[in-house]
Amino acid sequence: MKKVLSTDHFSVDGTLLEALASMKSVEPKGSPSGGHGEPPADDGGRNTEADFHGQKRSNEAHASITDPETRLYRKGRGKEAKLCFMGHGLMENRHGLLVDACLTLADGWQRCI
Repeated sequence: MKKVLSTDHFSVDGTLLEALASMKSVEPKGSPSGGHGEPPADDGGRNTEADFHGQKRSNEAHASITDPETRLYRKGRGKEAKLCFMGHGLMENRHGLLVDACLTLADGWQRCI
């Protein structure tokens, strides 16, 4: 039987996977739903206009009401924060095979299962 995987040519890589939740869904934790202190829109399902300039948002104080498991994450200084998950992949380099993959919250280290 031929060995398919190398035993010493592996690498791990990660990337941010943008969530489908809108940035308009990020509200202070514990606030009533309805959109940033405004009544909910009833004009055919369209979201109300919102101006986020100058507002400070953080994962400790804010959460998405449509997908609470997403986290605000920024790739670097000067970049905008996005609602994301983290994707991780374990690659066998000799043959280019993806051996394992997992998805975690974008807020720190979590073990892949």
